[in-house]
Amino acid sequence: MIWLLDLDNTLVGRDDAFALWAADAVARAGGSGDDLAAIVAADGGGFARKTDVARVIADRLGWEADLPAVVERFRAGILAHVRAYPGVPALLDGLRAEGDRVVVVTNGTSAQQRGKIARCALAPHVDAVVVSEEEGAAKPDPRLLEVALERVGADGADRRDVWMVGDALHADVAAGRAAEVRTGWVSHGRDAGDGPAPDVVGRTVHDVVAAVRALAAPAGPAPARP
Repeated sequence: MIWLLDLDNTLVGRDDAFALWAADAVARAGGSGDDLAAIVAADGGGFARKTDVARVIADRLGWEADLPAVVERFRAGILAHVRAYPGVPALLDGLRAEGDRVVVVTNGTSAQQRGKIARCALAPHVDAVVVSEEEGAAKPDPRLLEVALERVGADGADRRDVWMVGDALHADVAAGRAAEVRTGWVSHGRDAGDGPAPDVVGRTVHDVVAAVRALAAPAGPAPARP
């Protein structure tokens, strides 16, 4: 089996790291809870334009409106606070020990995404890392998944044995469906709404992997006839 795993909010707590940095920045600036809520909302789970987020931060905290500098400050803050979710390295090691291949497939800049991987010491636990900035394609573009499969020599794999797992329906699940692989959604307890339907849903990446394993498990022996 080949696992194409998103990074942010799938393997590592990117939003948690941003919120921790923002709370510290607001406190240092003498801001309010409303300021913190506005900054976190502006971030949009990491999908908002970075200069738009920076503008809200500068306005709320009274910082100089040098937006590129503000972007660099909050990116550095994320790197300082980011952590892998509990049990993730062991989960990845377990998959590979069973003969599966594991690739991190992430949108973002090379410096930021590889910085998170280094900070969380994940590189030894995966077979490859594919970053959108380096490849010129970003999820939901399925080309990024094709690059990931090629990177581990699995471009000819049966697509039923390939799983794209991530927390973003519009990026991870949509990319998986476009690439005609199977998909798992890390929901964090959210409702899918009208987003593209994944094959498997779990609150955490551990739950998604367990659900996939349950699907793949051979059926037990038929009960004996009386």
